[in-house]
Amino acid sequence: MMNPFKTPSAGKTLDPSISLADQIYEKIKNGIIRGEIKPGHRLFEAEVAKNFDASRTPVREAFRRLEQDSLAERVAQGGIRVIQLDAQTVEDLFHLRIILETHAIELACERITAEEIMALKQITAQAIELLKSSDIDRDIALNRLFELNSAFHDTIYNATHSRFLMKVLTNIRAVVLSMRTISIRLDSLRQVWVEHSEIMRHLERRDKEHAVRLINEHISKTAVQILAFIRSQSHDACAQPD
Repeated sequence: MMNPFKTPSAGKTLDPSISLADQIYEKIKNGIIRGEIKPGHRLFEAEVAKNFDASRTPVREAFRRLEQDSLAERVAQGGIRVIQLDAQTVEDLFHLRIILETHAIELACERITAEEIMALKQITAQAIELLKSSDIDRDIALNRLFELNSAFHDTIYNATHSRFLMKVLTNIRAVVLSMRTISIRLDSLRQVWVEHSEIMRHLERRDKEHAVRLINEHISKTAVQILAFIRSQSHDACAQPD
C-alpha cells in the first residue's frame, strides 16, 4: 500500500506557521479517515520522522494524539497500528451516535440561525451539482462528497450552540469520520443527499419530531451498511487459507 504522506521532500513542504507535530498528526489522521491508511497498518516513529525530515519528538506527539482519538493503538518498537474496529464496537458507537445526534438535532431545531440554514443549503447544492456531473474523476468526486458530508453534519453540530455537546461530539468525531468514509462509498450517494435535503427542510421548519425521526433512520441505515461491510471483511479473512 502506498504511504499517503511519503512524498519527495515532505518536510520541506510543511507550513512553518503550524507546529510539526500538528502537521504530522493531521496528515496521518486524514489518511486514516479517508481510508488511504488502512485498518491494521503499522506506522513506525523512525519511518515517519524520515518522511517528514523531522526528529522523533513531534512524531511521538502525533502518535499520542492519534491514540487519544481512538484512531490508533500503541505497539512495540515505538510505533502505532491503525485501529481495527470490530462489529460490537461499531454497533456500540452507532448507538452512542444516535443518542448524541438526536440531542444535537433537537437543539439545532431550536437554535439554528438563518445563516446556518443557508450554509446547509449551499453544501447540499454543491453535492447535488457534483452528483450530476459526469466529467469529474470518481475518486476526486468521492473525496469532495466526503468533505461536503462532513461539513453538513458539522454545520448541524455547530447549530446546537452547545459547547459541551460539541466537546463530546469532537471526542468521537475522528472515528465517526473514518466510518463515514466507508459509508459514503457504499451508500447510494444520491439517496444520502436526498435524506440530507429532507433533514435540512425539517430544520428550517423547526420540525423537531420529523427531523429526529429522519436523523435516526439515516444513522441506522449507515450502521447496517458498515456492520455488513465489517462482517463481510471478517468472513473473508477467516476464509483465507493458512
